[in-house]
This record gives sequence, structure tokens and C-alpha cells, in this order.
Amino acid sequence: MNPRAGWLEEFWRIVLLVVGALFAGWLTGNTTVWLLLALTLYTLRNLYNLQRLNRWLGEPKVDDIPIHFGLWGDIYSRISRVNARQQERERRLNRLVDEYVASTSALPDGTVALDAQGRIRWFNDAARRLLGLVTAKDIGQPLQNLLRHPDFPAFLRQRDYGQILETSAPGDSSRRLELRLVPYGDGQMLLLAQDITARFQQDRVRRDFVANVSHELRTPLTVISGFVENLQADERCMDERLARPLELMAQQASRMRQIVEDLLLLARLEAGQTPPSLGTVDVGEMLNMIADECRAVRTDAPQITCEVGSNRKVRGDVKQLHSAVSNLVVNAIHHTPADGHVTLRWSDQGDTSVIEVVDDGEGIAAEHLPRITERFYRVDSGRSRERGGTGLGLAIVKHVMRLHHAGLEIVSHPGEGSRFLCRFPRSHLID
Repeated sequence: MNPRAGWLEEFWRIVLLVVGALFAGWLTGNTTVWLLLALTLYTLRNLYNLQRLNRWLGEPKVDDIPIHFGLWGDIYSRISRVNARQQERERRLNRLVDEYVASTSALPDGTVALDAQGRIRWFNDAARRLLGLVTAKDIGQPLQNLLRHPDFPAFLRQRDYGQILETSAPGDSSRRLELRLVPYGDGQMLLLAQDITARFQQDRVRRDFVANVSHELRTPLTVISGFVENLQADERCMDERLARPLELMAQQASRMRQIVEDLLLLARLEAGQTPPSLGTVDVGEMLNMIADECRAVRTDAPQITCEVGSNRKVRGDVKQLHSAVSNLVVNAIHHTPADGHVTLRWSDQGDTSVIEVVDDGEGIAAEHLPRITERFYRVDSGRSRERGGTGLGLAIVKHVMRLHHAGLEIVSHPGEGSRFLCRFPRSHLID
């Protein structure tokens, strides 16, 4: 119905009612009474229509519109059309929700929808199986009350969407889970739980194998090194034909001992057997100490400078951090010419603070950067062996930084040098 036509019809109805009242009043000589009577009838009619509208709005149906004409008929039609569109939108939304629920329920990973306060809104079947959640009981409950891992409340509170938390499954210590957070909506989150039990067991077998083999190699290497040292000191072995082979044997035995020691350290770091002994680390003092130590690595070492632009300290293990940064500096020295520069820098960058080791040496090609922190990975294996490298230094650095919740970033281009950045979060800094 045309809305203008409805208003015109209602207008003429009022005009006719007033004209009729005036005519009746003229006939009877009592116009006021007839006008009041006309107004009362019009008001009662509208009250009646309002009552019908109110009853119909309780359960509006497109095929059950009260029959009426004029303005009231137009109102019913408009409300009915709006209601029909709303019902169609609800049907489409319900279909989308059903499809979403069906798709997430089929996922092998647990998915838990959390509101801004960390309360559970919904979870799929995998989350029920992996996290031991119960629909009727746990909906609306804070998730941190149900997962008892000591680091989980901080993990949930920090909302670091790049962080991963590994934990045992509730009620099943033999199952390992990997938890991560994903933001969505207005301050809401999804908790994703992945079963990594098989991968965890494989890593444990590999670590145990490396640790056991390294331990077994320690004794024969010590024996070999001892005999080689004795032979080198024996006057009967001063023959020039023996000196060079004995020197090579001593060098390789020393290199093998260093590889064994690095493997054992790396195995302990990966297994979490050497958790950081949290203390207050004066990073500026540590960097100056490392710079002094590393100037003796090569007789033709490049210039090493130290820039301390932050007064912040790090909450961490000074031995582990000293070892990690020393690895970075020694690596930079080995790949920088004698007339080059290596810079150690400690600076604030917003809420984070960064240790930088910068050199103007050979640089690293882009294709090597994703794998540079893997154990035994070398950009140039031949030159690395000549310099005494074990291929484990950057892997150790990566794990030390991970234990301190710090990130390791590498920026490098061939011929332009390299920058290694260890970025510490605000939670591990002391002003």
C-alpha cells in the first residue's frame, strides 16, 4: 500500500467525522456535544486498533495480519514486511552458524571460543576430548579455572598471539598439547589445542639418542686426546713426519669434544633440564665483558665496539645469556674481515629491549635465513669447519632465547653484513 494513500484516507476519514459532527450539532443545536462524541469514537477506534496491534505483535505472522484499511492497514503491512525480512536473516544466520559448528566440530584440533574475560562461550568435540570440557557444566566458566598449568593464567592474560604453550592434557599426563590463542571479534579469543604427543615422543627419542651417544663418545675422545698429547710431548715422536699427523689428530679430537659438549648442552636446553636460574642480569656489563673476551678469538680480529643505550636489566640466567651472546659475537668475528667492525648494542624499543650483534662481514643469502638456526646447518660447511665451528651455536642461541621468552631475529644480505637481534619482552625486563 502507498503510505501517502493511507495518510490521505485517514485524513478524509477525520474530515468526514468532523463534518458529520458539525452537521448533527447544527440540526440539534448542540455542536459541542457532537464534536466530543466524534472525538470519543475516534479515540476508542484507535485504542481498539492499538490493542489488536499489541496482541498481534506478541506473535506476528505474515499470513495472519488483522484485516484493516487505511493507515492502520499500512502499519500492519510495514511491520509484517520488516518481520519477514528479519526472519529470513535469522534463517540465513542459523544456517551459517550450523555450518560453522559442523565444520569446527570436524576439526581434529580443539577449539574453544572465549569472551573478553576468558570465559568459555563454546567449544567443539575435539576440545571436549583433549581438554576434558563438559558442555552443560563448563559453558560460562573461566577457562583458567579448568586448566591448571602454572603458566596458563599468564599465557591467557598476556594475549601474545605469537606465543605457544606446551602442557599435559588435563587428566592424562601421557598426552601433550600445544596451545595457542587467536583473536577474533571484539576482544574475544579462540584457544586452539593441538595434540602433539607423537611429535613430542619422537623429539624425546631423538634427544635421548643424541644425549646417550654424546655421553658414550666423551670417554673415548678423552682417551684419544690424552694419548695424542702424550705422543706430542714424547721426544721420540719429534720426527717431522709425525708432527703434522699428531697436530691434526689433536685438532680434530678437540673439535669433536666441543661438538659433544654443545650437543649435550643443546639436549639439556631442549629437554628443559636446565631451566633459567632467574636473577638480575646487567646486560651492559655483560656485553662489555663479552667484547673483552672475544677480542682474543683471532689475532687479526675486527674492531669490536659496545654501545649501551638502556638502563634496563633482564630477569634471566646470566650464564645462559652470556653463552648465547658469546656465540653470536664469535660467529660475527669469524665472518668479518680484519678491517671490519662488530658492534654489540643494548637499547630500548618501546616496551621491549634488544641485544643487537651487528657486523659488516660476508652476510647471509635469503634462502639460508629460515634454516640458519637448525643444528649442524652451515651456509658454507667447508669454511665453517676451517674456523672450528660446530654448527650448533645458533641452535643453542635460539633455545636460550626461547627459555627467556625472547625472540631471535636475523637480518642479513650478502656483502652487507648481518644483524642478530635478541628481543626481550616487558615481562622479563627490570627498570
